Order: sequence, then C-alpha cells, then structure tokens
Amino acid sequence: MEPIHFTQLDNLKESQEVCEIHNIKKVQLGNMAAFCLACQREKLDAENRQMEREAGEREHKRRTVETLKRDSLVLDSTIANATFDNYITDNDETAHAKLRARQIAADYLRTDKQFNTILAGNPGVGKSHLAMSMLKAVNETSNPYRSCLFISVNELMRLIKDSFNNPQSRYTEANMARLIGAADLLVLDDLGSESSFRTESRESSEYTQQLLFGLLDRRARTIITTNLTSAEIERIYNPKLVSRLYKGADGHVIKFTDKTKDQRKIVF
Repeated sequence: MEPIHFTQLDNLKESQEVCEIHNIKKVQLGNMAAFCLACQREKLDAENRQMEREAGEREHKRRTVETLKRDSLVLDSTIANATFDNYITDNDETAHAKLRARQIAADYLRTDKQFNTILAGNPGVGKSHLAMSMLKAVNETSNPYRSCLFISVNELMRLIKDSFNNPQSRYTEANMARLIGAADLLVLDDLGSESSFRTESRESSEYTQQLLFGLLDRRARTIITTNLTSAEIERIYNPKLVSRLYKGADGHVIKFTDKTKDQRKIVF
C-alpha cells in the first residue's frame, strides 16, 4: 500500500468493515481497499524501528569491522590481501605456524582470553602474513563484532613525527593512541624496525619506547611481529616495555628458525 500523505487524510471515509485485530472500523480513500489506521500506524512504526536498527548496525560496523580496512597502516600491499587460505606452507615449521596461528585466532574470539602473541623470526618468513590472517579471521567471525587493527611500527612512528609540524594531521600522537587503544585486537608489525634503521645505535629511542609503553600498558590483546630474538628485545628496550610486550605471551609464541627461508629473496 502506498503511504498516505497528510493532505489526503481529510478525504478518508469510514467504511463498514471492522479490523479483526483492533476491533475498529476501517477507513477508505477513494477507490482504495479499506484499511485500518491503527494497523497502518503499527506498520510505519515497525518500518521506522527497522530503519533505526539498520542505521545503528551500519554505524556499529563502521566502528568495528571496517576499522581494519579503513585505519590500518600496512606498508606491504601484499599483506593487505593476506589470509590463511593463501598462506603457503612448504615445510613442517610453516605448517605448524599456520595451525598455531589459527588456534590462537580462535582463542581471541573469546573476550575472556587476554594475552599477547609474538611471531618471531627472520624477515620474509610469513610473520606479517599470519598476523593479518589472524586479524581477518577474528574480524570476519566475531559475534558481536570486534574492532581489529594492523599497525606497522615504523610507519606509525614516521607519521606521528611528521605530525609534529602539522597539528591538523590525523596521525598525531593523541589520535593514534586513541585509535590503537580502542582496538579490540591489535597487530604491531615489525617491532624493532624503528631501531634497526638508526645509525648511531641499536637502541630504540626514548620517545619511541615511551610511546610503545603507553600503547601497550592499556592493552591486553596484542599480536607482535618482530625479526628480533628475545635477547635482542631485552637489550634494545626498557624492562618495563619488555614486560608489556611479554604480557600473557607465554605459550603464545610462534617462532620461525632457519628452516624457513625468506620467501621474498631473489637469487641471481
């Protein structure tokens, strides 16, 4: 039935038919079939409630599911398309890593599971691929929705430092701390890259350490990828930051050894 406009209400005529639901006489407009005004009001109310629910659902998805694609800082475009399905296993180590990553992702679906995960090993062995796959698995299957975020540590530091001269940047320290702090599950990718490019020492800067400490201190569910060993992490970073990195990570470390080669290496 077409909606009735207010100007048409004056032309309504009472019919002899009675609504079986509300026990009131139906009305008629021109040659239209008789209808119940109370039924029409209930139908409109139901439609309005449905529209409100759909609008709320869209807004909720914007704040959760869509966070991964909209707000992540991913340097390698191939990682944006990473999934468990396209992760190639070529030995026992990569097969075990994929299985363990799936198991941990399933644990992250439970809100009572609060722990960090560390994926460690040489560059190019698939740590970032598995980390993104874990995020996508949680992002796509969580009920209710969870917000997931993938952040390259090196890119994060670059953008924040660039914002020092641009207060209007969306990548200010305050904005990024708020965004990262709100994520239900976070990947900090390539921890240590921010220090390995420093020429004067292998130590991460005090500012970087303070920033990372502030981000991790309020979190209980973070996936960290790194090329560093535990000994290198403990040498480069402040013990308080190391403690936050290792929070709940016991039993949740996926370690690649020399058995797995750099998949991106070109031999010529």
